[in-house]
Amino acid sequence: MAQIGFKDEVPKEQNAHLFVLVHGLWGSPNHMLTIERSLRELVQECSDEKIVTLKPSSFRFWKTYDGLKLNAERVIRDIFYEIETLKQKSNYKVVKFSLVGYSLGGLISRYLIGVLNDIGFFEMVEPVFFTTFATPHVGIQFFNDNIFDHTANWVGQYLFGKSGREMFVTDHDKMLKKMADPEEVYYKGLAKFRKHILLSNVKNDRTVAFYTSFITEYSPFDNWSNVKIKYLKGLQQSRVGKIYVKPKFVDLKRSSQMTRTEDELFAGNIQEQTSIFRSNKIFRFLIIFLVSFFLLPFWIPLVLISSLVASIYSMIKIRVIPAPKIKLHWQRVLNSVYGTSPVDIEDAKIGLQNRDERKSMSRQNYFKGDTSELTENTMEGLMYAEERFIGKSSDVIQEEEGDEPNTIENNVNDEDNSGDNHDEIDDYDESESDHEDYERTSILSKSTKKKVVEVDTKSNDQSIRQHYSTLTQWENSTFPLFTKGCRLPINEDKQFIIDSLNKINWIKIPVYIDAWNSHDGIVARRGPRTNPKGVSTICLWASILRNHLNEAET
Repeated sequence: MAQIGFKDEVPKEQNAHLFVLVHGLWGSPNHMLTIERSLRELVQECSDEKIVTLKPSSFRFWKTYDGLKLNAERVIRDIFYEIETLKQKSNYKVVKFSLVGYSLGGLISRYLIGVLNDIGFFEMVEPVFFTTFATPHVGIQFFNDNIFDHTANWVGQYLFGKSGREMFVTDHDKMLKKMADPEEVYYKGLAKFRKHILLSNVKNDRTVAFYTSFITEYSPFDNWSNVKIKYLKGLQQSRVGKIYVKPKFVDLKRSSQMTRTEDELFAGNIQEQTSIFRSNKIFRFLIIFLVSFFLLPFWIPLVLISSLVASIYSMIKIRVIPAPKIKLHWQRVLNSVYGTSPVDIEDAKIGLQNRDERKSMSRQNYFKGDTSELTENTMEGLMYAEERFIGKSSDVIQEEEGDEPNTIENNVNDEDNSGDNHDEIDDYDESESDHEDYERTSILSKSTKKKVVEVDTKSNDQSIRQHYSTLTQWENSTFPLFTKGCRLPINEDKQFIIDSLNKINWIKIPVYIDAWNSHDGIVARRGPRTNPKGVSTICLWASILRNHLNEAET
């Protein structure tokens, strides 16, 4: 064993809770770094088990086109290798399991749950938390009666490989409908998790619309200029860098359509100022002008062709790639980690190689990463242009709390306002991947770096307890914005998905992040300093997990 880098002395076995963080279309594991750091630094103190995380790297970039089945099998293979490596290297025994899926990653997570349930994984490992951020549970469809939406509905299913047809629910198997069927293993496995949480952008997410990530047939935020957003009351601000920002949990019971008199007096759904792009109207106009008239005309054809080529290549590839032998691998895990046999030496080697790959992700695959990110940004730009064309885009340039006094301070010393009730999150290195490297860099950060994020976890925990019933009771009739006029013409397949998934007890969290791309911001995938509102929102989400773990201990 020493030949593959393991220590001779074996530490005492410790139970572990594995969180698997699954990125989305065109993505990479680095998109999940902020969520990973929040779990490790905010949730660990409430857990009896060691919190360990895995950001699968086997389906990054263009591989996300390969469909739910193949990508789910890739993630499961990563999970099994990591469980074996945790046991062999640190003597951690994974006894609890949670999933966090972002965008397409939420659908991949639901598929892999079905596979794990089918092979008996949950008989040995307890499923605890299932969370999705901006995931198209109901699929993707554009409902505006214009040429852009009609074209997008037709072209979209062919541009993103098998994953595209599955998301547009035009695939032969109707996989999204199948995964919502209570008689299928996907649904049965999902129901076994103790907590089901979803976060959904109400605005500025042109990739995944509100209705599909919130699992509803209503689209109440289309007429944005007449909507008055209200947030959950009493939410505590967090410090991110040198600014203070509150979580953006929307209160649907208090948000409403404005009357004509209210509309004339309404200043807009304003938030804290965090970006020159949002606060400077001239600067924003110049950027939009340059992008629209100089950049997009050259990039759009290149991006569309690149995506189409990647889609064709993906369709050929999935026909020839052999499926991973999931059941055989699980049997080896069962015999070693949950039995008395030693960990398979080849699995141990591959597990270490996977860790090394994740640590070097930020320095690898530059071309693939750059081109897939360019594709995503261009698609986002196209959707933004369509919003501007039909006059539905948000045009808020100031940012302060909508119905509470402005609490922003833009020039705060990093050392100020620390206290006993505050937890802190260090800045991170994108090369961090496995548990031991994280521990080493985290300890180093505490002595050499200022804290980037400061969170009052006790207040956040209390806010979640106070508003828990609001987040778990989501009858449409209690939401003033959910009117007959904003009900979408959902087809039979999508209505089945909505009705079936809503039989599960979800904690549903609508989020409003006033940013050009809230699909990016909801997981703060560019880091805390770039997405402070997303970070604050993630930290409040972590308190849902903290409260559950604290209650479970008592």
